[in-house]
Amino acid sequence: MTLVKYLDLKKLIFISLFMGFIFILPLTDPDYFWHLKAGEYIFTKHTLPIGDIFSFSRFGQPWVLHEWLFELVLYGMYALLGPLGVKLLTATLATSSLGITYAILRRARVSPILAFLMLLFAFIPFGGGISPRPQLVTYVFFAIFLYVLLSYKYFNTTKYLFTLPLLMVVWVNSHGGYVTGIVLLGLFIICELPIYWVSSDRDNERKKQLLRLTYSLIAIILASLINPDFINHWLYPFQVLGMEANRQISEWQSPNFHNFDMKIYLMLVFTLFISYIYAEVKPDLTEIFVPGFLIVGGFISIRHIPLATLAIISFIAISLSRWPVAGISSLWHRSRVASFYKKRVGGSKELGQLEYLLNWIVLLIVAFSLFIAYPIYHASDEVKINETLPVNAANFVVLNGITGNMFNSYTHGGYLIYRLAPDRKVFIDGRADVYGDKFIKDFSDIYQGNAMWKDKFDKLSIDYVICDINAPIRQLLLAEQSFKEVYIDKFHSVLLRNTSEQKMLLARLGK
Repeated sequence: MTLVKYLDLKKLIFISLFMGFIFILPLTDPDYFWHLKAGEYIFTKHTLPIGDIFSFSRFGQPWVLHEWLFELVLYGMYALLGPLGVKLLTATLATSSLGITYAILRRARVSPILAFLMLLFAFIPFGGGISPRPQLVTYVFFAIFLYVLLSYKYFNTTKYLFTLPLLMVVWVNSHGGYVTGIVLLGLFIICELPIYWVSSDRDNERKKQLLRLTYSLIAIILASLINPDFINHWLYPFQVLGMEANRQISEWQSPNFHNFDMKIYLMLVFTLFISYIYAEVKPDLTEIFVPGFLIVGGFISIRHIPLATLAIISFIAISLSRWPVAGISSLWHRSRVASFYKKRVGGSKELGQLEYLLNWIVLLIVAFSLFIAYPIYHASDEVKINETLPVNAANFVVLNGITGNMFNSYTHGGYLIYRLAPDRKVFIDGRADVYGDKFIKDFSDIYQGNAMWKDKFDKLSIDYVICDINAPIRQLLLAEQSFKEVYIDKFHSVLLRNTSEQKMLLARLGK
């Protein structure tokens, strides 16, 4: 195959999608920054930290670094190519998730046009989970597991099953979402067993299929033990899911169905139900409970929406293959009219010879357009970044040598780790599991100025504060004059404790 003929329509669309991800992706997710810093620590120290290294409030406390492999790769890409490397990694994982799902749709005999249309709608709710964070690994591996299991169920393809334990070794060391793979396979077996027992043809081959799935489940469970924390690693996902603090974290909250992307998610759920109703062969237990379990997960938490979306469109494709229209489509493709159309109109020699060349021309136009539009699209990035992240406030702290115990907002912690560690340690950041429910509750009381906030704050021996200008804690500290504001911009503020020890620094700063 020549290079010119390599670029068919499918590859053109996915390459364009890949370039689009790189074009639009912002690097402003606060949690991305502490993942990057953790990867730097692992790379430079050649070891995993045995306890917290980023906060003074929990320094040395146990920290399950369950995402170390992704963090190492993330830092490697950053060290090699800078922010572009991070965008390339993110775009690769996101595009791979959609590409594998596309393969599921095509294997279910969905036409290329319909498959791309389904992906287009799925991308709207799925896109909310795309950021340079380790859950991208879960999206990819979940799609692979789903492809393997659906291929096994509907096409008796056994050659991919052996890959699942190997993938689990990578997955368990990259993200806590590895549990999804175990649950998916376990739920698959639980649903397939009753189907086997009630079927009239309980032959040996079907029994062997169930045994292979069971052996695969045992193998991936054992494979999940290959991690630095061994069996303790199993407890981590359940500890995080059970935290009260999740109610305060936006990505763990229930979706707002007034938003456009969530309306599309509801539309996809409704489409799945409609496809089941009108299918000639009604859904079995697996087809009901596997997507149903993930749909409920999506209703509970925004974080689960991307996985649910990938599962929904996969089972829609399975269902559509059983519609009467599938038979009509098959008759159409075998008809003389269709043959005449393909020969004279849809597949003419002239167009066939030019198709690949036209694809290359389109790709170059897309690439050139993105290149030209990039500086325009990102012209206001600096303002957006400064609004989202305390970039200038952190610079001020470094330039003026401000040290001591820091108090900061929850959302800014990840960036402050990236910018100030190891010389300065944060009070709190997005690693909710490190801090625990009580600590986060006390932090929230202080930050919001709730009852007993001052008693809790005074026990912390805070030397300086980095916060939003609208933070209640800023107003309270300034009102009681225990802190002086040494820096302020449109979005963020730095407060320094007004004590004799800080007198020289305050004088130098004109305070």
